[in-house]
Amino acid sequence: MSSTARTKRLRPRAARAPHERPPQILDAAARVLLRTGLSATIDDIAAEAGLGKGTVYEYFGSKGQIFTALRRQYTKNTLEAGELAVLGSVDGSALDRVRRFVAGMFEFAVANAELVALLFHEAGIEEDDELAPVEARLLELVRAGVDTGEFKVADPGFTVEFMLHGLHGIIERAFARGQPPLRALERADPLIVALLNPGPSRLSS
Repeated sequence: MSSTARTKRLRPRAARAPHERPPQILDAAARVLLRTGLSATIDDIAAEAGLGKGTVYEYFGSKGQIFTALRRQYTKNTLEAGELAVLGSVDGSALDRVRRFVAGMFEFAVANAELVALLFHEAGIEEDDELAPVEARLLELVRAGVDTGEFKVADPGFTVEFMLHGLHGIIERAFARGQPPLRALERADPLIVALLNPGPSRLSS
């Protein structure tokens, strides 16, 4: 594509403070990825953001860095979706909070399924700590239930790790097979309850 053609595709430039540029670039990158897939270039992303290519490179040194930042942003947004769901807890029990947190994350993943597939599957990037913030928060919720005696869990850390990576695998498999992810959540819920081993009075919460 000629430079003239690329210029025509540039979105109108808008004055932005420097701290607003990274979110601007990432939002543009997400739109381009959803439209063109992993073949998207820095030029494409810059044009979508209404920025010069050099400006993009001031914040991200490569397309790989943009993908990494998008994955971190997705994890942050997933955590926020889980937290928002927890705010709707009806009875305030630890079990209800954990269930809502997991459901909120699942629903967010379903709403962003296409972007999830691109960033976490097709891109082929693996990062050891990509789920760390979510794992830390889920561990807090489980430990709260252990502290109050609601959960009978001998090793909260291992239990949460097992639970989270199992859920992550379930949703990946559902996406890969074109199956309804929320149906997978329904099937996983009894297993979550069994892992947490709540007292009999909480099983129907």
